[in-house]
Amino acid sequence: MVRHRTGRGIGFTDEGPYDRDADGVLWIRQAIARGSGRPLFPTVHALRQRRTVSRMLCQVCGADTLKHDPERQLFVLKDVGRPIEEGELTTAAPVCPPCALIAVEHCPHLRGHVAAWVERPLPWGVAGILYDRDTLSPVPGDDLTKVAYGDPARHWLVATRQVLSLNGCTAVFKHTGYLLPAGAIEPQQPLPREAVTT
Repeated sequence: MVRHRTGRGIGFTDEGPYDRDADGVLWIRQAIARGSGRPLFPTVHALRQRRTVSRMLCQVCGADTLKHDPERQLFVLKDVGRPIEEGELTTAAPVCPPCALIAVEHCPHLRGHVAAWVERPLPWGVAGILYDRDTLSPVPGDDLTKVAYGDPARHWLVATRQVLSLNGCTAVFKHTGYLLPAGAIEPQQPLPREAVTT
């Protein structure tokens, strides 16, 4: 990690054109090995997370959730003792209803969960590892630091997740089967459970 040539942030010594997004945020480098290995639920691949969040793809099967209902998407988040609130910040991508049931069954992170239909999931910022401006060392901490787009601190961050602000939230519950919105088309078949768990 080095000081960026502009002096306003950090960069890689061998930085290339794909290391930053359109907002100038530096992103972590991760190998791509699609279809190999097994799921590491707490450590979602940065590129996959960015892709699913920016295109509103189901984080389980990869289907376009906007085809199910272009007006709102289903979000399932870890339970923190309250429903999903207006303006809630999250790094989670949406899920299609059949995949929501698979996700809460197989993802340890979602054993306790909350869910909501969201009308306006808006890009808010990024989350990642913040670096000290003087020492260029990671700032100590257990969680990823969230930084809004437009905040100068984003130049001192190596992003690992895109962050959404959830607006127009309507809570739903597992016993309802994550009700499909009225008039929605039938959901696509989710991936077989073996494909999700192996």
